[in-house]
Amino acid sequence: MSPYNLKEKELELLSQIKTARELHGFSQRGLCAIVNMQQPSLVKIEKGLISPQVNTLLKILEPLGLTITITEIDKSNK
Repeated sequence: MSPYNLKEKELELLSQIKTARELHGFSQRGLCAIVNMQQPSLVKIEKGLISPQVNTLLKILEPLGLTITITEIDKSNK
């Protein structure tokens, strides 16, 4: 996977997290209070300015009722 494609996938994931946060009615500050993190950090994560560690992602996803699953890449489309 090229670095560009990797960043594109990361931004897609972060966009989905932001959408889920908004659908659940959480403000950034509200979600941060639940997961015990600083709101400026979540801003940077959602904007793709920093890449969160896996444990941070899991911590953010849990109150949203989400998790990370590893799946095999479908290579039949190539």
